[in-house]
Amino acid sequence: MAATGRRYAQAAFELAKEQDKVDTWLEDLDRAGEVLGDSDVLAFLDAPQLADNVKLDGISKLFSDVDVLVRNTVNLMTVNRDITKFADMHRMFGEMADEYSGIGRAEVITAVPLDDERRSKVAEGLENLVGRNEVKITESVDSEIIGGVVAKIGDRLVDGSTRTQLRAMRDSLAERPID
Repeated sequence: MAATGRRYAQAAFELAKEQDKVDTWLEDLDRAGEVLGDSDVLAFLDAPQLADNVKLDGISKLFSDVDVLVRNTVNLMTVNRDITKFADMHRMFGEMADEYSGIGRAEVITAVPLDDERRSKVAEGLENLVGRNEVKITESVDSEIIGGVVAKIGDRLVDGSTRTQLRAMRDSLAERPID
């Protein structure tokens, strides 16, 4: 459940803010995410037949290079049988950190993959639109939109797709009486 990941993320983010260590937490959560991205490691930490002290010893060795509070978060999620929600917690922490830093996140859909120049122009346009210094883009391709861009940033949807423009034109033509 995403709510569980959100609770861990909120608690961790508040702690990171209090200690002025948001960037450190981001780096260490990235490292922890790489380790936990290994399905064998995740299966080990999630195995109900293993004693918690065995798992905690493993965490101590696997995460020796991360901040003790990040390691404690992994410990807590393991003991509470929530370690499979780490990826959700990590993503949500990143979103909170971006918001805190004034960075926007946008989901962008295009008919064809963006090259670097177009990606920069789309990001710049979205930055101006929402008044952010930076917008991070997550891209996907959907040939159904024919051309243009569909972007979702926060609760705003910007649909500049050719498909939508053609539908609007069709609807406009259908509404006009023929003389």
